[in-house]
Amino acid sequence: MTHTTSSIDPDRLWRAFDILQDWLDEGVVTAVASVVVHRGRIAGEFYGGKTAPAFDALPINGASLFHIASIGKPMTAFAVMTLVEAGRLALDDPVSSILPAFRGAEREAITVRQLLTHTSGLPQDPDCSRLPPDVSTSDELRTYLHARPVVPPGSKVEYSNVGYGLLGLIIEEVSKKPFATFMRERVFTPAGLHDAWLAPPDDLVPRIVHVDGTLDPGSPTERFNSAYARRQTHPAGSVLATARDVARFFQVFLNGGVIDGRQVISPAAARLMVTNQTSGLRGGIEGFMTWDDCAWGLGFDLRGAKRPHFSGEFTSPNTFGHAGVSGVFAWADPALDLVCVMLANRTLFDLWNVSRWSRFSTAVVASLTGVPQSPHR
Repeated sequence: MTHTTSSIDPDRLWRAFDILQDWLDEGVVTAVASVVVHRGRIAGEFYGGKTAPAFDALPINGASLFHIASIGKPMTAFAVMTLVEAGRLALDDPVSSILPAFRGAEREAITVRQLLTHTSGLPQDPDCSRLPPDVSTSDELRTYLHARPVVPPGSKVEYSNVGYGLLGLIIEEVSKKPFATFMRERVFTPAGLHDAWLAPPDDLVPRIVHVDGTLDPGSPTERFNSAYARRQTHPAGSVLATARDVARFFQVFLNGGVIDGRQVISPAAARLMVTNQTSGLRGGIEGFMTWDDCAWGLGFDLRGAKRPHFSGEFTSPNTFGHAGVSGVFAWADPALDLVCVMLANRTLFDLWNVSRWSRFSTAVVASLTGVPQSPHR
């Protein structure tokens, strides 16, 4: 557990939140929510904009549901680790020993750990060119059994949505439950994420934040914004959640697997998930951002020696987090006992986030006063 004599200066934190207001005023984004948690307590929240372009759309507030995209990957990893800690799965099991159809073309060399750490060599995105545009999640994931590595397994960090799709199939095979059901029973409910959803019910639609900058606006299968997209349960990034629930999920790992006095994942599993598994490997997301030493845990992006990084200038190498293409990020720094969640609603395809995210995170950390102490080992 981290001990700290630091505190948050409210005025300085609101100066950080003013950066988000500037984004809204400049039209960079049209919706944003942020929650900052220090020493296990909410230090500040910011909500601005509206859920959709419509005149009668709801204002953003603590109940607004954002598409958190790849922030859902650590949640999928959490689900996998519940099976690992129950002795039903081992991290270094070959994927083919669980999914027998995953064989040939170097596939036998790929392990569960490599799927979690993006070192499987599998491609970032699947080839869906032969699938109907309204393909179900289940039918799409089955095609991943035939995906071929694009680089040798274990040779680099090759960010892979395909790999996380396969983790969903592994969860279903081992648990004998649908992925969304398992996530509700073993992740969302135990961790108290009561406003985290896969395929949310229709009555929640007014609370769901419209994502700007999609590549197929107005399409019946438009990413994020269509009824079709809201039915998806893809393990790589279909979760919708409030900013508070995202912060709560990250707090679990600062607490060694505990939330509200309940041990929801073992201390050993929580610790391993935020421990570097890829030391010395180059990689990241090709075409977006890569690093010569790309630290990654089991599901979590680790700060390590990465420069630049969305967690800003002042976070420690042990900072863990994740970003999402829908315009979102979250990180937690054990050295500062600090969680920062920022959920916006503009896709990253034009790289609007570069520098902006880092500047906001830096301003958040600069709101701390006093001296943080090193964690007890």
